Amino acid sequence: MKWRLSCLLLLLIGLLSGGAAAAAEQPQQVIRQFCDTLLDVMKQGSRLGYGGRSDELRPAVLKAYDMSVMTRSAIGPEAAKLSAAQLQQLDDAFTQYTVANYAEQFDGWSGERCEVDAARPSTGGSVVVPSRIVPKTGEPTEIDYLMRQDAGGEWKIIDVLLDGTISQVAVRRSEFVSILRRDGPTGLLHQLASKTAALASK
Repeated sequence: MKWRLSCLLLLLIGLLSGGAAAAAEQPQQVIRQFCDTLLDVMKQGSRLGYGGRSDELRPAVLKAYDMSVMTRSAIGPEAAKLSAAQLQQLDDAFTQYTVANYAEQFDGWSGERCEVDAARPSTGGSVVVPSRIVPKTGEPTEIDYLMRQDAGGEWKIIDVLLDGTISQVAVRRSEFVSILRRDGPTGLLHQLASKTAALASK
């Protein structure tokens, strides 16, 4: 009887661990879902308008991105000098700015499609998921997503590499750190709000 009980326990553990693994999305699945949302918003771009595109894209950005990690990476060592409340305000502002960029740029569809390749290992347990937006005619735009598992085991984007090399976090850091040092967190919040409003008015 004991061996039967042991077998049943092992089977149960196997089923539970298998179910958890199946429930956790693989990194390339996260990117495929995000790209599907982008394409859907592009196809409805004119009808939705900027506000509608923002509403559709915000939950997709929050699901796919680890905005907390990206904010802290974008402001670098200055993050250690800020309070939890200030960091949360910057998280929210950077998220709004990120959504605004997507809503402004992906405003129409002309036959584009999205291709997503399998993830490849990177440093520190992260992975890179290569993708490309392929237009009906012309050269595709290469977009690689650097991803890492969060505390809950979900794969999240922590950086975006345009043409495989240009780190968006590094670009933002070059902007944000100087503003933060000169004008403090309030100044950076003001700049992010102004940039977001400018995108909305285009």
